[in-house]
Amino acid sequence: MSQSSRPRRRQNRLGWGIGILVVIGVLVAGFFLFNRDQPSNVRLNYALTRPQRSPISATVNASGSIQPQQVIDLTFASSGLISEVLVQVGDQVAAGQVLARLDTRDLELRVDQAAAQLAQAQASLDRLRAGPSAAEVAAAEAQLAQAQAQLRQTTGNVTEQDLAAARAQVEQARANLERVLGGPKASEVAQAQAQVDQAAAALQAQRDSLSAAKTRAESQLLQAANTLRDRQAEYSRIYNENREREQQLARFGQSLPQSALDTEAAALRAVENAEEQMRQAQVAYEQARQAEITGIAQAEAQLRSAQANLERILAGADPDQVAAARAQLAQAEANLNKLLGDQRAGSLAAANAAVASAQANLQRITAPPSEADLASAEAQVASARASLAQAQLALERATLTAPIAGVVAEVNLEVGEFYNAARPAVVLADLSGYYVDVTVDEIDVAQIAVGQPVILVLDALPNLDLRGTVARINPLSIVQSGVTAYTVRIVTDDPPASVRPGMSASADIIVAEKSEALVVPRRAIRAEGGQFFVDVTTDPALCSLDIAQRPLQPPLQAVAVQTGLSNEQIIEISSGNIDENSCVYVPGVDARIDLFSGPPPGVRGR
Repeated sequence: MSQSSRPRRRQNRLGWGIGILVVIGVLVAGFFLFNRDQPSNVRLNYALTRPQRSPISATVNASGSIQPQQVIDLTFASSGLISEVLVQVGDQVAAGQVLARLDTRDLELRVDQAAAQLAQAQASLDRLRAGPSAAEVAAAEAQLAQAQAQLRQTTGNVTEQDLAAARAQVEQARANLERVLGGPKASEVAQAQAQVDQAAAALQAQRDSLSAAKTRAESQLLQAANTLRDRQAEYSRIYNENREREQQLARFGQSLPQSALDTEAAALRAVENAEEQMRQAQVAYEQARQAEITGIAQAEAQLRSAQANLERILAGADPDQVAAARAQLAQAEANLNKLLGDQRAGSLAAANAAVASAQANLQRITAPPSEADLASAEAQVASARASLAQAQLALERATLTAPIAGVVAEVNLEVGEFYNAARPAVVLADLSGYYVDVTVDEIDVAQIAVGQPVILVLDALPNLDLRGTVARINPLSIVQSGVTAYTVRIVTDDPPASVRPGMSASADIIVAEKSEALVVPRRAIRAEGGQFFVDVTTDPALCSLDIAQRPLQPPLQAVAVQTGLSNEQIIEISSGNIDENSCVYVPGVDARIDLFSGPPPGVRGR
């Protein structure tokens, strides 16, 4: 059976061979006939190139938007009529330069009034601390001298007028002593107590209202912070999804759809809006906190002043005043007794009483002030000083000054209009430097270090050579769509005037470099079964042929290679049967493109 089957197999093979030759002949004839009718400038869907020896930099790519070094929203602390606008958009201003003013006439009057009240309160306190003037002391000393001289007189002449006057002096002195010993009137105490109660109620009302205002501002700040985190989380999710999809599409030479880029831009704008709301909430909270401190301090000063006044009234007359009243009564009684009978004894008693009264009066004038009087005067000075500081602060805040040197980015003021804090009055930007915050996943971030050079490419200025440096790497990670990543800040100084805030930027962070390496275009590398391959033509001379002379599809041979450093354009061949004489096949590329002199790393098809 084996012998009879062999001739059949040879016959079948012969038939198949004849059939294959016929098909090949038909295909060849058809190929020549087709090419005869086709134009000679057919564009090939591949490129051929030879490996080159050149420097190479390994990069980690990320993207973000370029932002000014600092942006400050400036607002007036209160509403008012706008009297001056001294800048316009685009002006360069220095730190401390005046930008705008509100109408300050009313505020200036309040400052003058508060200064006058403080001067008056301070003068009263100084006068109390300094004691009596020289004239007052001289008058008391003269009174004492007169009483001592009267003591030496012994006159016995008495008239009806003298008796009437003496009796009247006794009654007046007795009434004065009763008034001094009787203490303060109930009406005076009630009035002083009412002032204390009113000041305490005002203090509590200030605390309640200002604390509530601060709590509302703090709640709004928390809400703004939560909204910002939500917008950032949504943007991070969209951004990571786009980057993952972009990497997948790049393997097939495709770009990310415009709809995905639009969604990412919308999410970024939402983050920026939330950041603006966060900044406004922070300003409102700081204003409410400062208003609480100032309002409570003023109310507390008023309460201390009322309490000091009440204590002074409740304290009543001091011992010197009581002694003076008693001496005055004794003098009047002695003078009356002298006139009524025992003239010598009465004269001596009257004279002694007069001396005692004058001495008591001199001691009262020259004695230091009481603690209650000092406390009341000091409280009035503190209250006046707080009122002056508040008025001066309101006047200062009516003038808007630049806290930093920068460029005026926005002006929302018109002279004659009434200002309110719905929008920032002036937006100031420091354009002396820019930064870009990019997100790098946990695999790539280990290669990044502070100080590494960065190539920044702006969508709007693709030919601009903008260099940057890694300034910081956030120590805390963020999780986006289940991927752990870190925020990396890139800074660039002295940018050209053509750079504008908010421009989209692609960053290539250079993590490694070689001065010379054997490189091929990145698209020439393909992966299969965990191994990298480069397709080379079986005929290396094809690289030397003119494009018009190359076949539609050259015969190829796959060469296994190992790769080293790489970037978006080229990749290093660290080992493999490839050298500068090999002819490398790059699929899906216009044959007329020079793959080694294209755009620098970082420029991608968007």
